[in-house]
Amino acid sequence: MTISKLRSSKDYFDQVLKPNYLAFANSPSTFQLVYNTAAPLFHMHEWVFNLDKAKAEAALGVTFQKKSDVWSEVRNAVPNAGFIRDIANSSKHVALTHSSTSMTHSANTFIVDSTLSGGATLSGTLRLSTPNVVAIEGEPAISFDACAAGVYNFWEGLVRQL
Repeated sequence: MTISKLRSSKDYFDQVLKPNYLAFANSPSTFQLVYNTAAPLFHMHEWVFNLDKAKAEAALGVTFQKKSDVWSEVRNAVPNAGFIRDIANSSKHVALTHSSTSMTHSANTFIVDSTLSGGATLSGTLRLSTPNVVAIEGEPAISFDACAAGVYNFWEGLVRQL
């Protein structure tokens, strides 16, 4: 019998966050993949704070008083990272009463499929991946794909230093 445990934020990254992100990044977008990616991308800050706070402080050159301080570092480093938090929370709560962006509801997240008949995609000045996940409340549309990649890269870089 083998017993596995998550003992560090690196374990959480390797066994939860990374597989969910790679499944999202390498597959056609679905809401299942979006929500399964957003949750660990957001909650990674809690793993870092609770299990590797001192190492993360040394790596980033900051001091964390509370777990939200870790998330603040992500938001400072990654444009629109707040949408990751709001999508993760809207997947659980549906309506957001304390959003960190313009999102107010899970209905603000949608998937745009730019496939034309015959499998072609839109091109020219506008090129969308197929499909592209968008979080929006008003304009401009915010790409979840870009936010997720930025937050993933932040965590991947930090985990290498822990």
